Amino acid sequence: MKVAPYILSRGNWISMAEFMELALYDEEAGYYSCNIKDIGYRGDFSTSATLCDLPARRIVAQWRESCKACGCRLPIIEIGGGNGDMAVAIRSAFNWKEKLFARHLMVDKSPALRKWQRLVAGSAVSICKSMEEALKKVNGKAFIFSNELPDAFPVRQFVYQGGEWLELGLAVVDGRVIRQADKQPLPASSVFSHWAKEGQVVEVHESYFRWYAEWQKYWKQGCMVTIDYGQTVDRLYYRRPAGTLRGYKAHTLLGADDLPALAGKCDITADVNFTDLMQLAGKNDGECLQYMSQRDFLLPMADIQKPEERHLVAEGGAGTYFNVLIQHRFCN
Repeated sequence: MKVAPYILSRGNWISMAEFMELALYDEEAGYYSCNIKDIGYRGDFSTSATLCDLPARRIVAQWRESCKACGCRLPIIEIGGGNGDMAVAIRSAFNWKEKLFARHLMVDKSPALRKWQRLVAGSAVSICKSMEEALKKVNGKAFIFSNELPDAFPVRQFVYQGGEWLELGLAVVDGRVIRQADKQPLPASSVFSHWAKEGQVVEVHESYFRWYAEWQKYWKQGCMVTIDYGQTVDRLYYRRPAGTLRGYKAHTLLGADDLPALAGKCDITADVNFTDLMQLAGKNDGECLQYMSQRDFLLPMADIQKPEERHLVAEGGAGTYFNVLIQHRFCN
């Protein structure tokens, strides 16, 4: 993907969010649209779902609790199903009755991943292109979950310089694509008041906020579980003055300045601000929220004698670096 001509065609400056949208989701050359091959040891990055079935077993347990609280068998909507491993593991965790009657829908923006999911999960899962489509199919009642979803959304990136926040984007200078700051309106986020320190770089998942707001009116009842790496705003950028934007290629970590040259050929991600997610969820009437570490979420069902499960609940590692937000809506 040739990024420089695109930047020049847009007035020689684009935001990092616009760059990420292009690099990840361009229909002809985007990473998720065309070039992702697999997730796990054969791909560019791994998720907890590709390591073992512990997350799936815990999701099924949470689903059962939510069904009991709501007084009905809630259809499951999985957002961003990756390579389909989680869907397969969830079905394996069902009892025989659940395998017969539970509905499992999957929503994914990536055409390449939707093809993979159909192949892996088969007819047991109904594939949808949008949350609106999925929620209409289940009349607004659903148990919704995602594993490493918000981090896949394009982020706007900002730097605090000279007593103000400036937005970082890409420009072409002397034939090279470099990051360059520009004065732009700020989105709503808890990060700006907390991390106003000279030279600090931060990210805001504004595209996720917009996407989330678009389908909320269609979700009437149920539970939503969001699992991702990140922290609350007070801890998010501790010892991270350069921010958290990065890429992965063949499990190799790439810095923010490496990304333009590999646009369309690598994953791009940033840590999630869970304070923003909680504030976003709290705008809905009748919402009850729970926030915890992945360790606290998974530990009751973990077998720490198994290395892969011990890794997911490790303190100071995946157990605390990943966190979980649970939203209960209108469940009596």
